[in-house]
Amino acid sequence: MRKITFLLIGFLSVFTAQSYGAVIAPQTPPVPDDTSTSPSKVHGLTANTRSDGTELPDINGTLSLQDCIDLALANSPVMVSAQLAAQNARVNLNLAKSQFLPTVSAGFDSRYNMGTPVHDYGTSNTYATANLTLSGLTDLVRNVKMKQSAVEQADLNVQSVQNDIVRNVRKGYYTLLSAQRAVAIRTQSRDVYKDQYERTAEYYRLGLRPKVDVTTAEVNLNNESLSLIRATNAVKTASASLANILGVTTPNLLTVQMTEDFETWDISLEEAVKNAYNNRPDVQSAHLEVRIGQMQLSQARSGVFPTMTLSAGYTKSGESLYLDTEAAHVGVGIEIPIFNAFKTYNSVKQAKIALENTHNSTRSLLNNVYLEVQKAYIQLNEAAESIPLAKLNAEKAKENLELAQGRYNEGIGDMISLKDAEVAYTDAELSLLTARYDYASAVADLKQAMGTY
Repeated sequence: MRKITFLLIGFLSVFTAQSYGAVIAPQTPPVPDDTSTSPSKVHGLTANTRSDGTELPDINGTLSLQDCIDLALANSPVMVSAQLAAQNARVNLNLAKSQFLPTVSAGFDSRYNMGTPVHDYGTSNTYATANLTLSGLTDLVRNVKMKQSAVEQADLNVQSVQNDIVRNVRKGYYTLLSAQRAVAIRTQSRDVYKDQYERTAEYYRLGLRPKVDVTTAEVNLNNESLSLIRATNAVKTASASLANILGVTTPNLLTVQMTEDFETWDISLEEAVKNAYNNRPDVQSAHLEVRIGQMQLSQARSGVFPTMTLSAGYTKSGESLYLDTEAAHVGVGIEIPIFNAFKTYNSVKQAKIALENTHNSTRSLLNNVYLEVQKAYIQLNEAAESIPLAKLNAEKAKENLELAQGRYNEGIGDMISLKDAEVAYTDAELSLLTARYDYASAVADLKQAMGTY
């Protein structure tokens, strides 16, 4: 009997360990290859190392786009929460698997019985037991599969959070670059107005220009100086916003690498939608939710079938640490449901409703994904088509400004025409700047909509 019990416990333990994996410590979810970072231990307000132990970029140094992505992934509280949720899902999976493993325990107790001095005596008991009970084997297996799907969903959520973080970093990075470039344009324009004011004041002193031209030139200079102040404050705001996206706090302006070499993206709408359906973590998670709903429906339907219970145990006990008494048991039980107050019927009905709702949510998600990809694709094409036109306008506006400046210097042009030319040139430069950074932002939106990094 004892040998049979040991064989049964050992066989079931080995079989379930091979089938569903041994119970191990929770593993850290994998991180996509394009960035080797994951939330690291936070020191104070920010993390300063990646998961592989390498140092993160200095927030006070010059940051590239990849540096900003590394900092955001290491410091984002949202990413930390997603990682912890994935670890918790693995713990739940391990708990589900542990139902297939035996439990082993040992104990000792000692008791002293007090009566008359003649009859005082003491007793002690020592025991060691091993037990394994499997009740509803099919439900246990199904529960493990559902927990495995939950782990996959948690990993997909980590990828989805990373996708959102990378997109937000790119948009914040380009917004800051755009604001800094706008300051350069406004500074150049302010210098032009300043030169114009000084030149006009000298013409007035020589009697070549009326006083109204000097006043107009001064007003133009003041207005452009005000625009420069606003542009400078926009840089501060963009820097603060990017720092918030990176999950850091700093009173200083962030210094980012200036670049106008943006990533180009050439793809058809059909291919973009196909990639989104195949790659987006939320779409894959929705399909997993359907699978979980189907398993829950099967579990509800199993309520009408008999339940089998397998059990095996072995115990050794004795007095004074001598384990000289042993007992073993092997049991098989079958429970046949007859009437459970329509619990199974209503559980099946409820599971069907939940599954249909999951299907409906998945269809709605696919429609929203298509719309999101379509809108990002339209914005990308609009930005791509705007850049050549904006560049041509800037070139023509510069030529017109040079002509207007020459006519005014020769005394055949007026201040109004010069002012119009200067405003047109500044607006054209800002429009070109906006078109370029709109394109970079649109690429980030489309990649995020497609579920790529």
